[in-house]
Amino acid sequence: MKDLYQVLEVDRSATADEIKKAYRKQTRENHPDRNPDDAAAEERFKLANGAYEVLGDAKKRAAFDEFGEMSLTQNFDPARARAYRQAQQQRARTPGFSSDDLGPMFDDVTQAQHTSFDDLLSRLFGGGRVAGSHRRVGRGANIEGEIRVSLMDALHGVTVPLRVEGADGEARTLDVKVPPAISDGGKLRLRGQGGDGEPNGDIVLTVRVTQGRRMTRRGNDLRLSVPVTAYEALRGGPVDIPTPWGPVSVKLPRGSQNGQTLRLRGKGVQPRDKEAGDLLVTLDVRLPEDPSDALVAELEKAQGTELVRAGLVL
Repeated sequence: MKDLYQVLEVDRSATADEIKKAYRKQTRENHPDRNPDDAAAEERFKLANGAYEVLGDAKKRAAFDEFGEMSLTQNFDPARARAYRQAQQQRARTPGFSSDDLGPMFDDVTQAQHTSFDDLLSRLFGGGRVAGSHRRVGRGANIEGEIRVSLMDALHGVTVPLRVEGADGEARTLDVKVPPAISDGGKLRLRGQGGDGEPNGDIVLTVRVTQGRRMTRRGNDLRLSVPVTAYEALRGGPVDIPTPWGPVSVKLPRGSQNGQTLRLRGKGVQPRDKEAGDLLVTLDVRLPEDPSDALVAELEKAQGTELVRAGLVL
């Protein structure tokens, strides 16, 4: 396994902020959306995520600094490993000290005086041993599933609780971070949270995005149907249009028609590594439900009672 610090291209003395900055740089440069069909970039992207999962966590980073790759094995216990190391050091200093003196905590290790510290840690935390030999446990199975989020949550990003049933029947809840701008059918991978093994498998989630009642997504553009009154459409002028990023004042053309579409540039989907899409606003002109005779007369006077229908194709 490559050194995790080398993966992120930082020194071992790097601060937490430096590690986070390096991680963001790596994932931005190697993101699959930016490098389609580039297996090498995808692998670098995966390695950066795996490295940051450890180095971005203070406790995991400390264990990795002390024990190296061994700290990444399933059920690794730093306290247990530290105690064994101390016992090994005492054995080296004390004549006549034997493996029996290590106590019941290490009963499964029967050849302490002939085995290296790293090999013993591998036996203790890497899956034990069978018939006196070192057993290598295979990779755990991946688990696939789906989560559903609203279009607004998909645009802004959201954390979704995920309940996972373990093989032992016990349930656990994981916080799944859905990144901003994810599209319907996008994939999320929770590394090491799948089936037990050496290493554990992953959980692979397909994100299903529920379209809004008035707003839908097509590529990085959004389409929004906005109701306006007949008076607003006739007079034109400024109206407030709701967008996912807050209301925007838009000047309607005088005499706007039902179904007319306005384009608000940059107000669509806003990916981190791509140009933002547009918001296409379709006007839904609403007439009064119970117009007065005076209002009808005013409209007749302003527009005329007859429309030119000659040549209309049916």
